[in-house]
Amino acid sequence: MQRTLDIITRLIAFDTTSDRSNLALIHFVRDLLAEHGIQASVLSNAEGDKASLLATIGPAVAGGVVLSGHTDTVPVSGQNWSHDPYQATLKEGRLYGRGSVDMKGFIGLCLAMVPDFLDAPLKRPLHLAFSYDEESTCLGCLPLIDHMRDTLPDVAAVIIGEPTEGRVVSAHKGVHAWRTEVTGVPAHSSRPDLGVSATFYAARIISELERTANDLRTQASRGELFEPPYSTLHVSTIQGGNATNIIAKDARLHWELRNLPGDTPDAVRARVDDFTARLALEMQEHSPECAIQTLEDYASVPALTPEPDGKAETLAFALTGQRERCGVGFCSEAGWFQDRGFSTVVCGPGSITQAHKADEYIDIAELERYREFLIRLTRHQCTD
Repeated sequence: MQRTLDIITRLIAFDTTSDRSNLALIHFVRDLLAEHGIQASVLSNAEGDKASLLATIGPAVAGGVVLSGHTDTVPVSGQNWSHDPYQATLKEGRLYGRGSVDMKGFIGLCLAMVPDFLDAPLKRPLHLAFSYDEESTCLGCLPLIDHMRDTLPDVAAVIIGEPTEGRVVSAHKGVHAWRTEVTGVPAHSSRPDLGVSATFYAARIISELERTANDLRTQASRGELFEPPYSTLHVSTIQGGNATNIIAKDARLHWELRNLPGDTPDAVRARVDDFTARLALEMQEHSPECAIQTLEDYASVPALTPEPDGKAETLAFALTGQRERCGVGFCSEAGWFQDRGFSTVVCGPGSITQAHKADEYIDIAELERYREFLIRLTRHQCTD
């Protein structure tokens, strides 16, 4: 376990906040693998300041299992840490540091297992796939996934090592976010009849979003794997107007949908678009300058859908002894891997409740348990 802790400590020392480069970490991983005779592919983004990495251990044949995680982390700004977030601190059976649980603990453990992977008589390969920008756009994995599809023999399963306390997660919700911008006509507040209040119309849109959210709640019977067991919608931020005595010309609201697998975001978006189109016509009866538009606020992430007799779930259940499916409310790159044709589950060490907060940590016991999982996976890849 000391080798694992040493590697995780090195990984934590790299500040890979999503708005920063991750190249130093990727080059460290590349060089570490090279020391073991493994040549990794480094896939740079268009700007050349970030990269993903793909490495194969074992024969170049079909039936490989991909162990995948993201190298970026959330910021530490505004958080009150008891320890230097970029200096791993071991205390009372816990390893503290930014990214310790999300996901540098998983990545470090996979890297520490490389000598064991190499010593095993693998008949099918293990692939290491490390991405970037999961914590921001969740799009950094897409070039990596496309490269995998183009270069790897048929992959049997992808395991995303997000922290699930070692449980096999077969489903998670998708996430989709939009901003709706309302343009009215300003006027002096003493003559509201000469203006069109963008904030009043924004309020009506918010009311429609609340009605939509309540309608989604009635479908709870279909989401038994989740808490809450239905697709959720909320309005996160609202801006509008610029002075008390001016009829507001502009208003903007941001809203987010977390959809169950099987609930299409298109249906929600179409309902909102239909409502806002009617409102816009009403506004334009007063002035043709008025408008309402809804734009994608940031990249959407597909839901992870349970796969009937899926190879990834079947394998992970066999390795863990788990028998019942479970789902989580957070989303991950697993949705993208599955969307692009890979059988995928989420299963990793540590608890998601420790992620994204000050004094983030991973329990050493979680790492030890997950190491046993990787040992069983290695043995499986050695069998006929």
